Amino acid sequence: MKSVELKSIRYQYFDDTPVFDGHSLFLGIPDDQDNGLYGIIGLSGTGKTTLLSILGGQFRPDSGEVLVDGVNIYQVGDLKRRELIGIQMQTSTSLRGKLRYNLLFGLPDDVKKSYLDEELVRILTRVGLWHLFQDKKGLDTMIGEGGVNLSGGQRQRLNFAGLYIRARYFEPSLLLIDEPTSSLDELSEAAITAMIRELAEDSLTLVVAHRLKTLDEAQGILDTSLLKTQKDLEFMDRKTLEKKSKYYQDLMSGSALLDG
Repeated sequence: MKSVELKSIRYQYFDDTPVFDGHSLFLGIPDDQDNGLYGIIGLSGTGKTTLLSILGGQFRPDSGEVLVDGVNIYQVGDLKRRELIGIQMQTSTSLRGKLRYNLLFGLPDDVKKSYLDEELVRILTRVGLWHLFQDKKGLDTMIGEGGVNLSGGQRQRLNFAGLYIRARYFEPSLLLIDEPTSSLDELSEAAITAMIRELAEDSLTLVVAHRLKTLDEAQGILDTSLLKTQKDLEFMDRKTLEKKSKYYQDLMSGSALLDG
């Protein structure tokens, strides 16, 4: 069984206002479950991205433990953590160099050498990017520092393509994806949503969603707007969430928009 657990975590920024103050979470999925896709929603400023950063090992909580498959992620090295967790945040400043380099970043050198160009082109085509590069230098096209020569949506799709490749290789227990479709058109959104669903067949996959459509097949949804009233974080089915969450009720009635 794949699992993620937070044990009484506390985390605060410099203004002394804790985002998490003794909060706990346990989410486990049996190996025979159809998919491991779960969604995270909530008003802006309620801790969605912070939660992913804590689960991914980027923000260490002031107290408490973070466990993936029972392993404390702060007591293992980078390689083991990479095998346990895959993560894509909303923005990335690491883009640089050739297109091929960005796609294969994070893989072992021998794997990079064995990856066929045809497979990289297929993935770029799926995320709707290959047409941008095929008439330039293809996989040898240079990407500006931080992806400066790409639009926000193009950077987002390139980041996701890299995550998809790494996740296919490492098959991490936990995948964390922050707003994968926020800057995309409907066609690109459908393609990436399908690819996320593929990854969720092998990994427990938590997605901070900008559009509820991304979570159509989610097993449960966590609303971070409820953090102030409950210490136990809970992924709920939609009927239960609608009973407990005013924010979700407003989303369903159209009186609120999904907050990024």
